[in-house]
Amino acid sequence: MRRIRALFMRILTQFGHDRRTLALLFVAPVIVLWLLTVILDGTAASVHVAAVDLPDALSAQLEKTDAHIETVDGERAGELIADGDVAAVLSMDGGALRVELEGTDAGKSQQVMAAVNEAMAGLRETYQNDVEAARRKAGSDAEASMERLRRSMASQPADPHMVEQLERIMASSQPETKSMAVSGVDVVHLHGGEDWKVFDYYGPVFIGIFLFVFTFITSGMSLVTERTGGTMTRFLTTPINGVQILAGYAGAFGALSLVQSSVILWISVSFIGFPCVGVVWLVVLTCMLLAMASVSLGLLVSALSKTPFQVVQMMLLFVVPQILLCGLFDLSGSPSWMQALGRCMPLTYGVDVLRDVMLRGEGWGGVWPDLLTLFAFLTVFFALGAVGFRKKRARVRQR
Repeated sequence: MRRIRALFMRILTQFGHDRRTLALLFVAPVIVLWLLTVILDGTAASVHVAAVDLPDALSAQLEKTDAHIETVDGERAGELIADGDVAAVLSMDGGALRVELEGTDAGKSQQVMAAVNEAMAGLRETYQNDVEAARRKAGSDAEASMERLRRSMASQPADPHMVEQLERIMASSQPETKSMAVSGVDVVHLHGGEDWKVFDYYGPVFIGIFLFVFTFITSGMSLVTERTGGTMTRFLTTPINGVQILAGYAGAFGALSLVQSSVILWISVSFIGFPCVGVVWLVVLTCMLLAMASVSLGLLVSALSKTPFQVVQMMLLFVVPQILLCGLFDLSGSPSWMQALGRCMPLTYGVDVLRDVMLRGEGWGGVWPDLLTLFAFLTVFFALGAVGFRKKRARVRQR
């Protein structure tokens, strides 16, 4: 018991001297839980739909559904669905309702169709009620006319035009009814199709997350292990500089990420069944840039860590928020500051490119700004890591 107590006190004392570890143990989980709470509270409950020149009766029924309907012109609707800001565009094609689904998110497509079916059911019910009311009114009017005619026949001699009056009364008992505002529904997909599943929308997200997380952990722990084992100290006493060390690590992990991303993509498309309608080389290039940015961030974090355990703890601050804000959750209903925070993280841009290429078939012209931003993150992390290595090199030489 004495030995257990001694070991118990030693571990607590060790943690007491390591203020950084204590801070990460308590602060990081609180930050992550708070972010997750804000994200889930702000997740959009309704699907966003653009409507173009719909009949008033149909618009009234759509407003009763859970969908958020925005009335716009045709040009604006095309811009919204092209940018992925709406899940569908509703317009009239003759007498039929044309539902153009964005298609990449099967879950939102199902919400749109549920809202459309609900609105059409309400429209048919309203139409049937109007027809029935018109028939009742026409029957009541015809009965009143017949009563007047009977009274006239009883008080006056036979009228030679009585047959014509009877024909008019019978005709008025069959009211003219207008056709329903919408005769049917035509569904088209801008991307994907009816066979796409809900998980297909999240496939590119998980590919990016797995590449980023595992590369971050591997690179960060590798460098810390070499430093604690004395290898890095011997490196820093040689003519090699921090930039060269970082370049070597980034190049090696970049080559590994080329193989890793190729294997993951092949398995995801061929065996799991993720869709990939764009060019494969652009997906591989994105995975490489994402992995190298993760390597640079991992090397930067390793400069702030003394043990591999601290690298894992740092992941709560540097990686987990990126996972929460990269597009895994719908942030359209979240506060604007949270959406802006998500745009300040490299994983967000990598996931956006993977979705654009794999699900929407975008080419180089549509994704190069995001790739350039991803490369800028890589450069910044690399430069900060080089500064950290230069300081460590100076401290080693002073010893």
